[in-house]
Amino acid sequence: MKILIKNGRLVSPFDAGERACDILIENGKIAEIAEKISAKCDKEIDAEGNYIMPGLVDIHTHGCIGMVYTRDSLDDMLAFCAGQGVTTVFPTVASLPKESMLSAIDHILEGVKAGTVGAAVGGIHLEGPFISEKKKGAMTVPDIPCTVESFNELTERGQGLIRIMTIAPEREGALDIIKEGSKRGVRMSIGHTDADYATVISAIEAGAVGSTHTFNAMSSLSHREPGAVGAVLTEDAVSCEVICDMVHLAPATVKLIKRSKGIEGMIMISDSDRITGLGEGEHIFGNTVLTVKDGVCRNKFGTIASSCFTMADGARMLCRIGFSLSEIARVGSYNPALATGLDGEVGSIEVGKRADIIITDSRMNVKRVLVRGEEAALSIPATKN
Repeated sequence: MKILIKNGRLVSPFDAGERACDILIENGKIAEIAEKISAKCDKEIDAEGNYIMPGLVDIHTHGCIGMVYTRDSLDDMLAFCAGQGVTTVFPTVASLPKESMLSAIDHILEGVKAGTVGAAVGGIHLEGPFISEKKKGAMTVPDIPCTVESFNELTERGQGLIRIMTIAPEREGALDIIKEGSKRGVRMSIGHTDADYATVISAIEAGAVGSTHTFNAMSSLSHREPGAVGAVLTEDAVSCEVICDMVHLAPATVKLIKRSKGIEGMIMISDSDRITGLGEGEHIFGNTVLTVKDGVCRNKFGTIASSCFTMADGARMLCRIGFSLSEIARVGSYNPALATGLDGEVGSIEVGKRADIIITDSRMNVKRVLVRGEEAALSIPATKN
């Protein structure tokens, strides 16, 4: 099938300029990019002068629309993500008891093997189980030995789909796991940690290259003990996940991360949970009551409970604090693709890559979305301030 996108302005994650362009798509891949293309096609899409960007890649998301990732919910959730402009997703399994984690891996794997619709599954992110009791947040620290053997059991269950693991490097045995994981191509990410600066540096030397939701659930920066935050912000080998809802981090903190890491060292994530996409008001999940008011989700004690924002929301927030569209394409598309080894397939609009494309205005209001060259139904309003 041939599709022609015409009258667009191409945004690159590699430079600040944009240029007028048409894009020819054949069989789900980008076949040609030029200022004007004349070709007989099965379908034409008029971008109407809007911006053409690579689809967003979310490497940290637990759920949305009232659900977490299971076999039965996977397609609905991936369709919602696609409608938000997220074309590649890494379902994220929270730190849970062993059997619950293995079951979650099984569910996602079964769904992928059966074939999915909507956003593509790029891999699984295990946010644990080897995390710190002091910085566990709302998660569980299960009674799973922090050993290479335990790591192997979890990753082998994923049959090659486990691509990211969050780990607290101060745990006994954690450095051995980091070495093993990095050797096997798993992105080892420092997070939910109370480690001091020296321990985090040792983890980076062992092969850790990521920082999970930077600043959140990690030892903080002090002038005499830089902590995990100081280590991940100053070591070039580490790229930093950033929740860009401007709730988990103040706008100035997001700007600080950008200034410290450079645009190439920052990765936008949603860290979305099942509350995402349900809107304002009170939502009940079993014995848990969560209330969303003014874009902030809180539990019955008034504590911020989870992220209720999408990557599209985060992109609009970045626009508001001065990020260019090119920078958003870098932190929201190319950098996460590069960090997970998918940059040869997605993350930028180049000939031969998958036709994962969003058409947006200058404020990141998504107008149209294509996943593998197929247009997805929007799950957000066409215009949002």
